[in-house]
Amino acid sequence: MMTGATSTDTHDAAVRRMEWRCRRGMLEMDLLFVDFVSRHLPSLSDVQIAALDNLLDLPDNELWNLVSEGQEVNDLATSQVLTMLRGKQ
Repeated sequence: MMTGATSTDTHDAAVRRMEWRCRRGMLEMDLLFVDFVSRHLPSLSDVQIAALDNLLDLPDNELWNLVSEGQEVNDLATSQVLTMLRGKQ
């Protein structure tokens, strides 16, 4: 008997998709995301995954500036993800 996808299945699929999206064209970003993916990606909440998805829509240079310059954002989940990317958590 087949059952429908559970929220865990959906979350795991989102994590795998984000892992793929974290591959970047800029070496600095790639190095940053290698650590982030191994340390934080599996434990992100669905809201944090959505925030990461939005961040990954940014061009590499814009995303790098957000991470490296410590710019603050108004969205809590995005702020949490940026803190993790900065290695402060």
